[in-house]
Amino acid sequence: MMRSALLPRLQLGGALLPRITSRASLAGRVQMSSILTPRAAAPPPSAKHSISPLRSAFRSLCSGAQALEEQYARPLQWVHWLTAFGTIAIIGTVKGSQWTTGPTILGTKGETKATLMLWHKSTAVLVTALFVPRVLLRMFTKLPAELEGHFVEHILAKIGHASLYAFMLAMPATGMAMGYFGGKGVPFFGVYTIPGKVDKTPEDGKFAGKMFKLHKQWGFFYPYVIGGHLSAVGYHLMKGQAILTRINPLATLPK
Repeated sequence: MMRSALLPRLQLGGALLPRITSRASLAGRVQMSSILTPRAAAPPPSAKHSISPLRSAFRSLCSGAQALEEQYARPLQWVHWLTAFGTIAIIGTVKGSQWTTGPTILGTKGETKATLMLWHKSTAVLVTALFVPRVLLRMFTKLPAELEGHFVEHILAKIGHASLYAFMLAMPATGMAMGYFGGKGVPFFGVYTIPGKVDKTPEDGKFAGKMFKLHKQWGFFYPYVIGGHLSAVGYHLMKGQAILTRINPLATLPK
């Protein structure tokens, strides 16, 4: 009797055993497949952030190298800075003469004014001598390409440079004419005087007076033109453009 009771259970177990074995085999294959199949490695969280600064630094380096390569000719760079410092001295000495109200370390009021005006006229002679070489260098040397920017910026840059050259020509021209037609000539640091007109006429004196008036009027606006030029330089620097490198004679070119 006991044997007859166990027989149905054994038959049920025999029927379930193949199903259990099949499921176990399927689970094993799935697990093995997941182990053998390579998973895509997730990028580290900081990878994106680490690439961006490197790329930015590389672009900045390339931009700087390009700016170094795009320079004005070396002689033109030196003429530019000699003209710039000479112009500062010219304006500084004439303003100093105008603002002198009493004795200074240079002597009495009259002596101070005379000394400052001597330096003013003498330095102007030197700067004037640089004008023609500067124009020729701009004409016959390779100039760097225009900086990136709106076409209005390029137009304003051309107007600014044309204004500077106009004043660099007009100021010494009126000053020289004033000295020549006035008969006194133009002194040069006390060692030489460019002669004035010997047989001057009353008409020459009137013309010299007109030149003096123009020289003074244009001289009032000249510092503002220079200020506009300096403001443009500052604007390009704020944009991150290496504009001073283009005109710097001491900048070393990449090898």
